[in-house]
Amino acid sequence: MPSVHIVEDDSEISDLLSAYLSNRGFACRVSPSSESAKEHAPADFDVYVVDVMLPGEDGLSFCRWLRETSEVPVIILSAVRGDNERIIGLELGADDYLEKPFNPRELLARMNALLRRTQVQRGRKAPTGQIRFSGWCLDCTRQKLHSPAGMLVPLSSTEYRLITALVGALPDPVSREVIGREIFGVDLGPEDRRVDILVSRLRKKLSAADEDADFIKTVRNRGYQFCAPISS
Repeated sequence: MPSVHIVEDDSEISDLLSAYLSNRGFACRVSPSSESAKEHAPADFDVYVVDVMLPGEDGLSFCRWLRETSEVPVIILSAVRGDNERIIGLELGADDYLEKPFNPRELLARMNALLRRTQVQRGRKAPTGQIRFSGWCLDCTRQKLHSPAGMLVPLSSTEYRLITALVGALPDPVSREVIGREIFGVDLGPEDRRVDILVSRLRKKLSAADEDADFIKTVRNRGYQFCAPISS
């Protein structure tokens, strides 16, 4: 039975979701705030559904904390329309974003898509050993990345999968369509910016640790290419 942690302060919405998802085979935990949600270990859940507007610490801040401590999939809910909140949520590591009001059936479909993708990825043989490039070390066994200065650069599950996909494809680039299917489990539409946001997020983390870390090149009409010489 998959487990979901619903972080939502509106009891009407959380009661509706909890009842709907419980009737469809989910074990549900509801927390009315980020602070109360943090009392439960992220490892106890298979997916999070988090509202943006929460009392105290908001949902985006909670998402940032969650992504620093866990790789569990996260779906953000928000009553605010427009691209800004959605892009911020994705930049912070959310896996999906849904505007209120929403159809519970659509949320269920998105949750199941995330869980299927997670199961497929866990079933694949993960790369092992260490990959070194320009003084950096990507520890594939522990899924950790260290800068030339020895700084640990925290990666979300999607960021880790992106860098390993780019390194594994060398010397070829990886198309946005392939990244969309392999990492997000979707066929990208013309306006879907999830891949671009993910690449931008990884670039920022690399450059924050080392200003010379310009390793991901955009190849026109072909996608993204890792451009640092590597060794194992």
